[in-house]
Parts: sequence; structure tokens; C-alpha cells
Amino acid sequence: MEGTGLLAAMPLCSDETITGAAIVVPRKDKTVDDFETLWSAREPSTAEARGGVFHVNSPSSFTTVTKPLSGTLPNTFYVQLQHLRAGEETTKSGYVDLGKLRSAELADGEFLTYKGDVMTRAEINAQLPCDKKK
Repeated sequence: MEGTGLLAAMPLCSDETITGAAIVVPRKDKTVDDFETLWSAREPSTAEARGGVFHVNSPSSFTTVTKPLSGTLPNTFYVQLQHLRAGEETTKSGYVDLGKLRSAELADGEFLTYKGDVMTRAEINAQLPCDKKK
């Protein structure tokens, strides 16, 4: 959290580029879709955002907001990313629990994982199979 805003860091392989992001929550009525989109944006406006580190609901990270956030973020939700890898666009998501986040003390450059672990950006990316040493 930065003030009232959320700074998200999603793990990426070096050949992946973010094309969009969203905040989604499970729908209570599953007759239409499984998830409801609370906020979404496309076209990252910075190298940092294209690399998976971006501000939610802030014009500083994305050029186009396709669904503005109305109200505050719920206590739990998913951050969903659209990203390019090997020329194909795919989606990945990560769970966020703001209750855990608000109780954590983070230094600059540190992030809280959904498990409650504090990690740097390099440690977050190192979790992916693409960054494992053979």
C-alpha cells in the first residue's frame, strides 16, 4: 500500500510483457460469469508497469482505464494480468488479502505475497520456473 493506493508486483519471466491488468472478485451469482471486474486497464504507460509493477486505479501506470474503480477495494480480491509471452497473450492472476497487507511493515522495494511472506521484486520473479537455474 502506498497511501490509499495499491502497488502490485506480479512475477514475470524476462520474455513476458504486461498488456493489461484488472481487479476481480468472485461473483456471488455464478449464472453469468465466475468473476466480476472491479477495475481494469490496458496499455501500460511505463517500463515498470510493462514489467509487472504497477499502481492499481492510478493514471500513472496505464494509458487506458477500461473500467474505473468505484469505491474502495474489498478486503480480498484477485489481481489479473494480461501479458504477452512468445507473441501470445495469456492471463495470470494473484490473490490479495488487504488485511495481511495492512498489518505488514514493508521497506521500499518490498512486497507482501498472498502467503504473507515479504519479498523483493527479484525474489518474486525467482519463484517462476523460467528463472530457475538448471
